[in-house]
Amino acid sequence: MRIAARLQAKVILAVLLPVPAAGHVKWFAPYDVSQPPLPLGGVLGAHFLLVFAGFLLLVFGGYVLDRAVARSGYGLARSGRAEALEERLMRAGIGSFFVALFATGGVILTPELRSDAEWPAWLQGAIALSMLSARTTLLGALGILVLYGHAVAEYGVFHLTDYPIFLGIAAYLALTSLDAPRLRALRVPILTVTFCASLMWGAVEKWAYPQWTFPLLAEKPYLTFGIPAADFMVIAGFVEFALAFHILTGLGLLRLGTAGLGLIFVAAIIDFGRLDAIGHLPVIVPLAVLFLHGPTPLHRRLHDARRGLLSEARRAGLGFAAAIALFMGAYWGLQHAEYGSARPRAAMTAMAGR
Repeated sequence: MRIAARLQAKVILAVLLPVPAAGHVKWFAPYDVSQPPLPLGGVLGAHFLLVFAGFLLLVFGGYVLDRAVARSGYGLARSGRAEALEERLMRAGIGSFFVALFATGGVILTPELRSDAEWPAWLQGAIALSMLSARTTLLGALGILVLYGHAVAEYGVFHLTDYPIFLGIAAYLALTSLDAPRLRALRVPILTVTFCASLMWGAVEKWAYPQWTFPLLAEKPYLTFGIPAADFMVIAGFVEFALAFHILTGLGLLRLGTAGLGLIFVAAIIDFGRLDAIGHLPVIVPLAVLFLHGPTPLHRRLHDARRGLLSEARRAGLGFAAAIALFMGAYWGLQHAEYGSARPRAAMTAMAGR
């Protein structure tokens, strides 16, 4: 009972901390993606499995409540009717982001993706200009894809799997310039999937490379509320993964989930400053769009009104466990496929802000 109580307290504290969404530790501390992650056997220890069991219960209970709210017809479960506002918000936010990159220079898409070439900055300026009209957002989408491809060429596929959100933003912007309603209806579902995939991948990174964050936690020990750093990283990863899973599959409480995650991102800016604010703009803006839009056809397809609440929650729990297994397998597998046990690209060892 004491172990369960301590675990519950740790989980509650971790949910309230900004670190899970503070993000990409690569922006603030040394990292080396060519080094192998912790062995899976070492990650899947007693503490990890205990925290996993706790979050599995949280997911189960959360989905009983989520589906109950959805079936009550309460307003939170209704889709928004502010498509024009969503578009303007996305264009303004992404345009502002690329203006900031253009003004800063030397950055491809995110703070750790550095480049000495001059042309990415001019392309970033052109992307920002393309956001002035819905008709030209297709050109901006193509520009984002060019920058993403350039980053892959410079830093490798494994590194860029941190950022599928940029592919989702490019898809949203490309479809915005079209007149076909069926294609435009795909924008928010695509944005949702890529947004959640980015968070889930980042959550697994906390388990695979917790040592990257240890220096940061040593500088800001209050962030852990006294939880040992290694244990904290396990819990932080689960918090991030569970929130992403809820945004991907929730319904009745979907907006509450997006609002809660948004508050965590904003709180992180207080600790990590302007770099975090600018770097996470391509995450915060889509999150605001997801909040305004609410449930998509994708969310409704995942909800089967013929099933009982407990049956729906059981499916959610199984889906949560399967998603963790899938992302962990993909993470370790892709890292090994690109780098193996050797270090063929040692020059890619990077320092945040170099």
